[in-house]
Amino acid sequence: MKHPRPRRLIFVCSGNYYRSRLAEILFNHGAQTSGLAWIAESRGLLRAGDLKGLSDHAKAYLKRANLEHLASEPRNPLTMDVEDLTDSDLVIALCRAEHQPMVEQKFLSLGKALTRSGRIRYWNIYDIPAPPKAIVRLLGGGHKEPSQPPESGTEHIALAVNNLITELNLLGTAKI
Repeated sequence: MKHPRPRRLIFVCSGNYYRSRLAEILFNHGAQTSGLAWIAESRGLLRAGDLKGLSDHAKAYLKRANLEHLASEPRNPLTMDVEDLTDSDLVIALCRAEHQPMVEQKFLSLGKALTRSGRIRYWNIYDIPAPPKAIVRLLGGGHKEPSQPPESGTEHIALAVNNLITELNLLGTAKI
């Protein structure tokens, strides 16, 4: 019996260094554990600049959860492009207030159309406390306020990912 193609999910945040990367790692682990035929990737809306690997906050969470082996050789941040939007079954941006303006600025009517169709969802997981960089403000993003401490953010990401996996299982999406 031939298995169906895994469905593709993209988690998005500003730099693809902390929030979206942790969501990707946790989702792929949970999907594999539950036999869910989805594969997650993650991207950033902005170039990460000098950021390499994975955020220390994400690594610390994975260590506390005894999952550090899931990110033993982390890749560097990646930037989202049009193909990531069009080739995915679902896109989840981690913070509506911060990322929706950036998606709509960068991808124009495509971003708005995918939001209306439900292929882009927005969560409300804020970045760690810090003023947004000038380029983020220029593109209409930036979490300005509120923000949440790293421990709260990582727990919020884990809870949201677990809820998403439960939802996808309940909807009866393809199993491996």
